[in-house]
Amino acid sequence: MTTPNPHSPAHDGPLAMARTGLHDRVIELVKEQFPQKARIADLAAGQGAFSVRLRDLGHEITAVDGFSDGWKVPDIELKIQNLDSEFAAEIVADDNKYDAVIAIEIIEHLENPFCFARECAKLLKPGGLLFLTSPNVESVHSRIIFFYTGRLNSFGAYETVRPAHITPIFKWKLDMLLDEARFTAIHEEFDEEIFGPEANFKVRFSAKIAKLIAPFVKGSKGGNGRIVVAKLK
Repeated sequence: MTTPNPHSPAHDGPLAMARTGLHDRVIELVKEQFPQKARIADLAAGQGAFSVRLRDLGHEITAVDGFSDGWKVPDIELKIQNLDSEFAAEIVADDNKYDAVIAIEIIEHLENPFCFARECAKLLKPGGLLFLTSPNVESVHSRIIFFYTGRLNSFGAYETVRPAHITPIFKWKLDMLLDEARFTAIHEEFDEEIFGPEANFKVRFSAKIAKLIAPFVKGSKGGNGRIVVAKLK
């Protein structure tokens, strides 16, 4: 339910289907929280790139995605589930829950992010961690893009064709859905977008303007991507 990273090198293995550098940063956060073996569910696993990295760290992995067409890791079982449904009961029993759930760049693809957060909570043991990322539609760059296009960053005309980005996740919405699902955010950070050679002049120009006006803008104005670690109460 994600799109391949166009900057990833071509090879036969699974591609990192996320922003450049995002998998690297999330894996560092996982390593900080789980230096020992943990039981982890990787939701919206795509082709399997992040699942492989988790497995190589020694974790026990359950990979989940809505489609199997692109799966490239035959030695890791892929569970097919509609992540816009009440999927948790189909993945885990009450006596065998997970230490962590990974949700990289999936929540903005879903019709009901509140339901998704509740299902993530059902997968976790008490005190379990949710690692969640999403485009930061409140970044100054996104606000500038909205000003002259009427569309948020990462929600352009070609980025909102199903099953792509259909639900912008604002800070207030994220706080609400985490709280209602009994999560407490214990870490939040932002990653800057790395523009590839295909980025046009308007995109690059607006990014420069964003840096100039950022000190004068209120709200959740961090980088273009949001990374959150939340703990189940």
